[in-house]
Amino acid sequence: MIKLAGSTFAFGNLSLEESSKILSDMGFSYADIGGCGWSSFAEWVPQQVVKNIDDSQGEGDRIRKITESNGLQISEFFICNFGHSVNHPDQTIRAKTRETFTKMAAIAKVAGFESMMMLPGDVHDADNPLVEDLGQSKQEAWDLSVQELSTMVDIAESNGMHCNVEPCIFSIAHHPDDCAKLINDVPGLGITLDYAHQVQLELSHEEIEPMHQYARHVQCKQSAPGEFQARPDEGVIDFKRVINKLKTDNFDGVVSVEFVSSPEVLEKGWDLKVESARLKEILDESLR
Repeated sequence: MIKLAGSTFAFGNLSLEESSKILSDMGFSYADIGGCGWSSFAEWVPQQVVKNIDDSQGEGDRIRKITESNGLQISEFFICNFGHSVNHPDQTIRAKTRETFTKMAAIAKVAGFESMMMLPGDVHDADNPLVEDLGQSKQEAWDLSVQELSTMVDIAESNGMHCNVEPCIFSIAHHPDDCAKLINDVPGLGITLDYAHQVQLELSHEEIEPMHQYARHVQCKQSAPGEFQARPDEGVIDFKRVINKLKTDNFDGVVSVEFVSSPEVLEKGWDLKVESARLKEILDESLR
């Protein structure tokens, strides 16, 4: 059965206590948790629930107790990266990423997470506006991602969890074909699917749906080409179709409401609670 979750990191730089209460008040029973405040996307997703990364037992217990006290079951640990892409050319940076991921996995195990979500990696060249141009070739970027993500899969699985990646905009796995190749090259890797990223490639539902076979987790935000986040009733994603196709494809995981407090939507005057609540209504109706 598909379960519906909220995202504690959707409302800006709130504490886990504050954001868990919001999700509880909205009627959610499951939650994706933000461990993304150290990432290169912290401007959009600033929440970092981990306070002392070296205290796995204490941090895991604290996260679990806060969510449980708000009637929430934990689903995915939304991390992205730790300030640099997983396939950064600098081996010292990659080693630090592996070390941090290992410590986060120990915390996640204690807390009871089902999965940890990272990003696939980037080509560090002049064509990618999100990362520094370091003269990295596409093949070099690919090989390093396969190497590092394979290690992360092993670390996550040794802690009783899955490692998923989100095939995000500008990443090496943005297009469905590249996503399929990455999953093939990294045994044990799954994806957290968010149609909004593929919508930016102007792909149709039919072209995105083959990615369902790799999805362990699904994030939902409304979107349109050139407008990464749109209000729930204004974008191009047909969530009823998405949910029905997930059911047909025997998806049995968590679907989460995942708007984020980007500068663009805040400048437009969005209330993330209102928009998230409306999308929850749409998804609840689709799941019936």
